[in-house]
Amino acid sequence: MNKILVPVDFSETSANALLYAIQLFGASSSEILVLHSYDTRSSAALLMKNIDGVLEKDAQNKMDELMQKVQHKHPDVTLKPKIIKKQTVSAIVALGNSGDFDFIVMGTKGASGLKEVFMGSVAGGVISRTSAPVIVVPDDYTYRPLDEIVFAIGNDPFSNTTVAPLKHLVKAHQSKVKVLHVADKRSTDLDVPLGHIADLNPSIDYAFGTGDTNKDLNDYLMKDFAGLLCMVRAKKGFMERLLDESVTLKQTFNSPVPLLILHEENS
Repeated sequence: MNKILVPVDFSETSANALLYAIQLFGASSSEILVLHSYDTRSSAALLMKNIDGVLEKDAQNKMDELMQKVQHKHPDVTLKPKIIKKQTVSAIVALGNSGDFDFIVMGTKGASGLKEVFMGSVAGGVISRTSAPVIVVPDDYTYRPLDEIVFAIGNDPFSNTTVAPLKHLVKAHQSKVKVLHVADKRSTDLDVPLGHIADLNPSIDYAFGTGDTNKDLNDYLMKDFAGLLCMVRAKKGFMERLLDESVTLKQTFNSPVPLLILHEENS
């Protein structure tokens, strides 16, 4: 039984991510916690209490509507709605890090530049703080079978434990795996990372880049028609985060296909 966490804000984007989760993991073999969080901040306790009541009632009505709609189309899926008063990113991260969920599935809208900071604050905040695998579903994306998964790797190492969620999806969907190394030239140093996924019998391809890794990835994906892109987000120290733009986080807002983000624990 797959245990999946799907945060929703009752937008079409989050509803589409919920539908994707059902289709990806199977209605009869999944338990999905549908989470909505709300938060009010006010110095006036009475006003805050009144606002809380309005927000909670509105959220409950919208949650009931969403549950009825989804259950009508997918009667076999096990949905567990949950509404809590808590800052959104903190609520998702706390549940994701509890160890109770196999994946977090979230929707996101495309954005660029400063819009990424505002529109992607929830997705970006969750990805940077959780240890759970996260699948980010582009807005309006229509599910298609995972005949092929592209696993984009760079020079950062990863462990066998890190790629376990990828192996789970490959086995469930009988997917082919294509390892994509975005680089200036062919590398002979891929033996160690490839060793962790040797049992998947991956093919290997190269994208000789323009210097814009995200553009190179997306150009490749548009030609390859893969059903999923997988990337590993390495844990980095404070100075490294200041000096290095995260390719993985940027890809969150711009990938043309769903993005599976795995987390490597080493720094």
